[in-house]
Amino acid sequence: MRRNQLMWGVVLLLLGVLMLANSMGVRLPNGKSFMELFWPVLLILLGGWVLFGIFFRGSAETENVSIDLQGAREASLRLNHGAGEFRVHSGAGMNEMVRAIITGGVEQKVNRNGDRLEVKMRPAHDFMSIPFIGPSNQLDWDVAVNADIPTALKLNLGANKSVIDLRDLNITDLKLETGASETQLTLPSKGRFLADLDLGAASLTITIPDGLSARIKASLGAADLKVDESRFPRSGGYYKSPDYETAANTADITIDAGAASIKIK
Repeated sequence: MRRNQLMWGVVLLLLGVLMLANSMGVRLPNGKSFMELFWPVLLILLGGWVLFGIFFRGSAETENVSIDLQGAREASLRLNHGAGEFRVHSGAGMNEMVRAIITGGVEQKVNRNGDRLEVKMRPAHDFMSIPFIGPSNQLDWDVAVNADIPTALKLNLGANKSVIDLRDLNITDLKLETGASETQLTLPSKGRFLADLDLGAASLTITIPDGLSARIKASLGAADLKVDESRFPRSGGYYKSPDYETAANTADITIDAGAASIKIK
């Protein structure tokens, strides 16, 4: 926070000095106004701040987070993550909804609504911080989720590298939004659920476990889509398992992508 305050303090001080000089009628030797220096000087300062951030990255503390299940029978879990590394998998304890190792700070909100536990986690960003500008802390999350609780999972990811292994989880609904990211997603092996995937300039590999039937519909911009058609032959506007309508375990997958590279296997 102090670094961001320092940067914005310098910017505001520069602007104030140049505005004062301009109002007092002070001119440069070439006759131009001091205010005409604002943007060139600001760009020089921001460029220096970016370079400083590359070579002098801040250190960040790692914390262990445990969110109690509170006796809930179902859950909704929303995870927002920015730049860094991000992992989700099973492994929370019997009485936990989430157990996580967080580097870079986290804000969490937990609410019990009847039998449903609602959990939201997001990075503890500084106010007025700008991504990729200045010294930044590592943002590294390793999140273990209770495998036995039916969970609606929403992931909102930024420019990160993600490994999302849901193979052992009880997912009732999955929503994934990514920016310029590299994501490896393994779907749950059991259950009947919807998977809504919204991608930016992303690389996404989806692994569909054996025994899980799937129907895949894709709405693509400048995207490259590769599907294992030996498992999911094209049928009209879908790629679909031959036994999709009768299978006990199914995933209904919708993909909306821009300039993405997508592989489904």
